[in-house]
Amino acid sequence: MKRCVLLICLIALLASCSPKRAAISLLADGLASGDGVMVTDDDPELVRAALPFGLKVYESLLVQVPEHQGLLEATAKAYTAYGYLLQQRADMVEARDLTQARELRARAEMHYRRGRDYALRALEVGHPGLTEGLRNDPDDALASTTEADLSSLYWAGAAWAAAVSVAKDDMGLVGDLPLAGKLVGRVLALDETYDGGRAHEFFISYEGGRPNGSAAQARVHYQRALTLSKGTRASVHLALAESVVLREQNLTEFRALIEAALAVDPDREPSLRLVNTIARQRAEWLRARLPDLFFDYDNEESLS
Repeated sequence: MKRCVLLICLIALLASCSPKRAAISLLADGLASGDGVMVTDDDPELVRAALPFGLKVYESLLVQVPEHQGLLEATAKAYTAYGYLLQQRADMVEARDLTQARELRARAEMHYRRGRDYALRALEVGHPGLTEGLRNDPDDALASTTEADLSSLYWAGAAWAAAVSVAKDDMGLVGDLPLAGKLVGRVLALDETYDGGRAHEFFISYEGGRPNGSAAQARVHYQRALTLSKGTRASVHLALAESVVLREQNLTEFRALIEAALAVDPDREPSLRLVNTIARQRAEWLRARLPDLFFDYDNEESLS
């Protein structure tokens, strides 16, 4: 808390100086490009505890430089990551404390919405009116976006879809799911290799989980995501396992995907250490829950 207060005081001091714009922009530039310490960490709980401090610093700066696209993107990404950490915690405590799980999911939804809104603000910097345009004609609204917008497009869509995933009883939000698909679909159209095929990974869950989605298309995206990520991201395997294979109740394939996720070495690619550590934790949790997830688990076990 002391560090948080000191940094916010520093921001306030800069805001009172004549060259405040340049000084704050310089600080914002550094923060927007400085997530390496977080993503290379192997302790998700430490990151979860640290993120609120970082988010308040980002927002304090954005009061002074509200159109700093890099900082808006960083804030969107951080809110979405924090939402996911809360959602994962909710999943893991649900069996013993349903009330806490519901509270955590409500918080996760709130942070996902904030992540979406910051990413949309980043898009509005270069494309005024884009958010309103999405409601009227999403294809036309997104037509002017370029490769410079890839990060904002992805995080707007990913955060939006994630909010739907934890608030399935909110019909208004559920009805927005196609807009999330349009945003990430634009990433695929501009550059399918973005961040090692992250957009393809999104569409594994999107196609596998949405009403009238295509399991076959989800599998196509799975193969493409594996190729583009060069097998370095454990979450790719979990996306197919949870969105498609679990629905198909294919225990053998589900197990194979869990083992594939666990086989990914978090230290192989330092920039993915945090996400792979989180994915491996989830894989271990899913493996422990096999009897609860598969109706014929006992019968299949007796035959194996």
